[in-house]
Amino acid sequence: MHKAGATLVCLAGAVALSACGGGITTVRSKGAATYSAGTYVQSIAQNGTNAVVVRNSPVPAQAVVDALRARYTGGQYRFALGTPPDWNGYTVVIGFGAPPVGNQNLCQNPNQVQSATAGSALVADYCYGNRLVTEVVSRGPAVSGPDDPNFRELIGQSIAELFTNDTSQFPDIP
Repeated sequence: MHKAGATLVCLAGAVALSACGGGITTVRSKGAATYSAGTYVQSIAQNGTNAVVVRNSPVPAQAVVDALRARYTGGQYRFALGTPPDWNGYTVVIGFGAPPVGNQNLCQNPNQVQSATAGSALVADYCYGNRLVTEVVSRGPAVSGPDDPNFRELIGQSIAELFTNDTSQFPDIP
């Protein structure tokens, strides 16, 4: 009976948490274990300006960059379309639609076309050249345009998860 009660408590907690964040979910993964940039992604992203590439966006690419900047209004991270003069060598690639099929990512295949899905879905990759550092797949409610709060929340939660340091190899760090 105790196990059933614990299961119900966990299920209730999961339902309660699913209401947070406007129904937006994110799933993060990182590149190969031999490359440690995923461990220090916040430090890397803070040095210089991160180039941004936007694919298949339902809104203008500049609106995506504006939403990225709105998440970090204090200038902790800087973003620009194309290759800025103070580029740090890293690129945020955001593709709207379903994730690539197979063992591919948006860093390796810059011409890969995203497929359309219901609601709003995107894949965000943080790349060093064609090497994947971190990747986030996000889904949320459909957006009506760049001023839609769901759009800004989708972009904001995605970039926050993309730039989360991976401390899994250091169990003493929360």
